[in-house]
Amino acid sequence: MTTGDTVMLHPQGVSKFKILSIDEDGHALIESLLDSPGKYAFSVAVKFLVPAQS
Repeated sequence: MTTGDTVMLHPQGVSKFKILSIDEDGHALIESLLDSPGKYAFSVAVKFLVPAQS
């Protein structure tokens, strides 16, 4: 997975996120693809991310 990829937090997930950056510790800064009030980026370990199906 690399910056710009679309991912989910669970294989059967519905919400999709875009990877904004990945640090050297293996954490990705991700942000929801949905435009909504209160939307913010957050960090999660890359090992927990699943590539999103198109």
